[in-house]
Amino acid sequence: MILINDSSIIIRPGRRDDAPFIGKTITEAMGHELCVGLAEGEENLINVLKLFTDLASTETAQYSYRNTLVAVDKEDKRIGAIIGYDGAGLREMRKDFIAKANELLGWNVTVEEADGWEPETTSNEIYLDSLYVIPEYRNRGIGGALIKAAIEKYKNNGKPFGLLVEPNNTKAHKLYKELGFIEDGVNNFCGEPMIHLSYNCNKK
Repeated sequence: MILINDSSIIIRPGRRDDAPFIGKTITEAMGHELCVGLAEGEENLINVLKLFTDLASTETAQYSYRNTLVAVDKEDKRIGAIIGYDGAGLREMRKDFIAKANELLGWNVTVEEADGWEPETTSNEIYLDSLYVIPEYRNRGIGGALIKAAIEKYKNNGKPFGLLVEPNNTKAHKLYKELGFIEDGVNNFCGEPMIHLSYNCNKK
């Protein structure tokens, strides 16, 4: 897929060798405070990045390269990415996350215990989990193009799209609303309130 007005940039499916960039995408999208919360301290932050990088290289985690689209320039430099998946598969996909977090972050959590967490998504939507564009390529329409590419990828699924955004992230709010997303509630993610937005490309 070619980005509008910039034929030197393409959006392609994720590959296993994109895993380090996907890991960075997730941690950048989550933000420093949430990453520190997962790590339970600054001293363990490097393992949060390793956690998501390792998961990105798998076939079955929600953060897998298979659920990722990557924007690259003409030299195949990775400049942005988006992760999206069917929320109906979250419980099964989350098993990899729990196992890896137990290993790298010192957690002691079972899949059954994780069932009590407030889910970031539901079985009724395609969830856009993480979006990131490197600083030097921002304000060029790449974030919007990645979202449109994810919608194109999953549009035949028949489900609406959902995502979460921090209440004070006005720039992201503006982008999502320009793309047709609407606010429809509040979800807690890692104990923090997030605005839930949805978009239904199948709605007449």
